Amino acid sequence: MKNKQRGFTLLELMVTVAIVGILAAIAFWNSSDMLNKDRAENFLLDLKRNISFARAKASSTDEIVILCPVLESSVIAKATTIECSNDWADKNAIIVFVDANQDQGYDAGSDSILRVMDKVPLNNQLKFSGSNSLRFNTSGRVTTNPGDFVFCPSKSGENNKALSVSQSGTAMYLGDTTSNCQ
Repeated sequence: MKNKQRGFTLLELMVTVAIVGILAAIAFWNSSDMLNKDRAENFLLDLKRNISFARAKASSTDEIVILCPVLESSVIAKATTIECSNDWADKNAIIVFVDANQDQGYDAGSDSILRVMDKVPLNNQLKFSGSNSLRFNTSGRVTTNPGDFVFCPSKSGENNKALSVSQSGTAMYLGDTTSNCQ
């Protein structure tokens, strides 16, 4: 009488575990790089949508619309006045607001906030080569200095992405760039 044994041999089990380990190491090694690329691209595409929205809102309502970085704490606290910052990255959210009194800042009495973008994620940087805000006039054109946004998802200088804003107010995602955020 023969006893049939069911199960795996030790050798089969070891080979399977080794293959799974190698595949997991390859997947984990590539995923961090891919996450940095995706984070940079997603942030700049969201910024592009907000720029396009600000331009469309300015031209459709015949009002001055401003997109600029502000202290996130002042947005959370719903401050009555909010000044645009010079820093597009550190602890700053990006807001889009109608500047009814045309003073380049947000005043709760006369202006209205249209959108608020989250601040730049920790350990990432955003640099803008133009002025400290994008001001859209009633034709949708930028009346401040336009420029290029560069998003740096790590300090290594890899996976940096760029977005360009023209004088006409259009934003174009450029993708990979060799520019850095320093």
